[in-house]
Amino acid sequence: MLVGGSRSRLERMQAVSDFKSELGFEDCWSNPNGGRSVRSPASGGFSTGKTDQSEEGDASPGKQSAGGSSSNGAGRSDTQSASISTTDKARLARVVRGVPEVMVKVSKPAKMDKHGNPIRVNRKTEGARVAAHLDYISRNGKLALETGLGDVLTGKAATAALCAEWMQSHDEDRANGLASDRTRITTGIVFSMPGNTNAAAVKDAVLALAQQEFGGRHDYVMALHTDAKHPHVHLTVRTVGNDGVKLNLRKADLQHLRDTFAAKLRQRGIEAESTPRSARGVTRRGERTPVYKIRQRGEAVAVDKAKQREVRRDVSDHGGQLSDRPWDRAIVARRNRVMTTYSTAAVILAQSPDPEDRALARATECFAAGLTDVTTERAALAREVTVEQTEVRSRLGQVRSEDHTSAREQGAEKDVPDPDKGPGRER
Repeated sequence: MLVGGSRSRLERMQAVSDFKSELGFEDCWSNPNGGRSVRSPASGGFSTGKTDQSEEGDASPGKQSAGGSSSNGAGRSDTQSASISTTDKARLARVVRGVPEVMVKVSKPAKMDKHGNPIRVNRKTEGARVAAHLDYISRNGKLALETGLGDVLTGKAATAALCAEWMQSHDEDRANGLASDRTRITTGIVFSMPGNTNAAAVKDAVLALAQQEFGGRHDYVMALHTDAKHPHVHLTVRTVGNDGVKLNLRKADLQHLRDTFAAKLRQRGIEAESTPRSARGVTRRGERTPVYKIRQRGEAVAVDKAKQREVRRDVSDHGGQLSDRPWDRAIVARRNRVMTTYSTAAVILAQSPDPEDRALARATECFAAGLTDVTTERAALAREVTVEQTEVRSRLGQVRSEDHTSAREQGAEKDVPDPDKGPGRER
C-alpha cells in the first residue's frame, strides 16, 4: 500500500510538472471596457463577455496574461511552461492573415427633417419613420422581407400591413405602460461584409443570429441588399419585446453581435473576424455614415473644418506642439500590451514541434513588428498644420529676402554716379 501510495504521489507530481498555463489574449481580443455586465436589463439579455466564439472551443480559465502572471503563478518570461489554446491560435492565424472584419452598426434615426427642422419624437413621427424605413429596406416592396416567424412578405401592401401591426402593438405597449410617446418603435441594425463575400451566406448568417438573439423575444424583419458596394442585411427589431423589456444596445452588446456574426459566417465557410481595432493596429475610427456619404459626393465636410480649427488653436496655445491627452497615452499603452502579447505568442509557437505553429510564429512576429504606428486623427491634423505653417513661414521668408535684395539693388543704383551730371558738366 505504501509503494502504491508513493507511486500515486509521483504521478501527481509529474502531472503538475507537465501542466502548462495558457497565454491570455484579453489585451488583443477584448475592447478596453469590454467584458463587463451591462447595467440595464434593456440590453435584451445578452451575456456580455461570453460570445458565440465558445462553439469553437473555450479557453481554460487559468490563462496567463502577456503583461502579468496567471492565476497559477506562471510569469510572462516563463514561455517554456505556457501554451496557446486552439481557439486563440485559430483566431491569431486569422488576424495575421488579415481576414475580412465584420461590420455591425445600429442605424440611428434622423434628428432633422429635410428642411432642417428638428424632429420631435412622438407616435406620429415614429409611425412615419417606421413606414419610411420599411419601404426603404424593402425597396418600396420590390425586395422580400423575412420575419422572425419565417414568413416572407412581398409587395407594398404586405409591408404596410406589417407597419400597421407594429403600430397596433406599440399602442398596446403605451396603454400598458411599457412604452411612452418618446419610445422608438424599432431599432435598426446593419450587418455588412466586403463586396466579394457570398451574399446568400451573409443573409443566412444574420438569419441564424437573429433567431438565436431575438427569436421568441422580439419581433423583427430582415432584408438583404446587394445593390450597394458591400452586401449587407438590414435587421429591424421591434424595440419593446414580448416580455416588455426594451432593447437598448450598448457597446458591449455590439461587440457580442460582431463576434456572433463572425462565428456564424465561419460556420458557413466564410472567413471573418470581429477583433477590436487595436488588435489590428488600427488607431482611427471609421467615418460616420453621413460624413462618408457627404465626402463621397465630393462636398466639403463641416466637421473637418471644425477639427482643423481646434487643432490649430491647440498647437498655437502650446508653443507649436500638440498637447498631450490622456487617451493618447492610453492608446500607446494598449498598443504596447497588444504587441507584447503577440511577441510572447510568437516565442511560444516557435518552440512547438509542429511546423505550422512555427510558421504562425514567424507570421505573428512580422505582424507585431508592423503595429508601431499609433498616429491618431488629431495628431495627423496637427502634422498637417505644422507642415502648412512651415511652408507659410518659408514663403514669407523668401518674399522678405526678395524684398531685401530688391531694396539693396535699388540702393546700389542710387549710389552709381551719373556721368552726365558729374562735376563741371552743369550748364
